[in-house]
Amino acid sequence: MTFGKLLSSLVLLSIACAADAQGLKQRKPGLWELQYTAEGPAMQAEQERFRNELASMPPEKRARVEALMKQRGTGPGGAPVGQMRFCLTPEDLAEQSSSGYLKGLNDESNCKSKILSESVSEVRIHATCRNPKGGTREVDTRVYDISADHYAVDMTSRGTGNDMHMQQKARWIGGDCKGAF
Repeated sequence: MTFGKLLSSLVLLSIACAADAQGLKQRKPGLWELQYTAEGPAMQAEQERFRNELASMPPEKRARVEALMKQRGTGPGGAPVGQMRFCLTPEDLAEQSSSGYLKGLNDESNCKSKILSESVSEVRIHATCRNPKGGTREVDTRVYDISADHYAVDMTSRGTGNDMHMQQKARWIGGDCKGAF
């Protein structure tokens, strides 16, 4: 699994884990924005590779890429930061499990999650993901500061030399899902 796929899978896993939490059933439907930072050896190597690639671009292309990164809240320096927007429908919120969110993740990495503890304002989840090409990843997630229009996630992932720590903040943007990416 490439580092980009790993990072995307972990972001999806955190959304899926959040969907499992009873406390998060109170979220508003509509457009949500998720901002995240990630730290770990693989992330540092990817960041260095990207900085080198950016430095070798022609000035016009570099300016376009930097403008796009700024628009999306990302950047090549400091802590790796990413941003995504996703749509939660009333049907998503009504589901009793995260099967809809985990479909893509399970197809690729066969993850099984378990809620360890849960309250109205916090949930702790453990997941074990098995990659069909070999290897296992253990993911411990804490979803906290839960309300109808925001929540936060702290996640640690260990496995096959790509240990990572990720923090996320999610906020509700509005009832219209235009702008999801």
